[in-house]
Amino acid sequence: MQIQIKLFATLRDRGPEGLEIGESFPLTINSDTTFKQLLKQLKITSEEAKIIMRNHITIKSLNELIEENDEIAIFPPIGGG
Repeated sequence: MQIQIKLFATLRDRGPEGLEIGESFPLTINSDTTFKQLLKQLKITSEEAKIIMRNHITIKSLNELIEENDEIAIFPPIGGG
């Protein structure tokens, strides 16, 4: 099944080469894929993925199943000074 992924800040380098800021990319996954499995597929640790949103709503568990046509946004921890 097809989903859309948007990676932010330091996680953008885990997407396709040349990914622009704010740009999403399509990804094909199995119908029984969880967010935990998606992170593994993208080579992102759960510590690196501070906030994960599905269709603009923060997920509650990495064990939730992803659904066809979901738009997934993944944010790293925010730092500043």
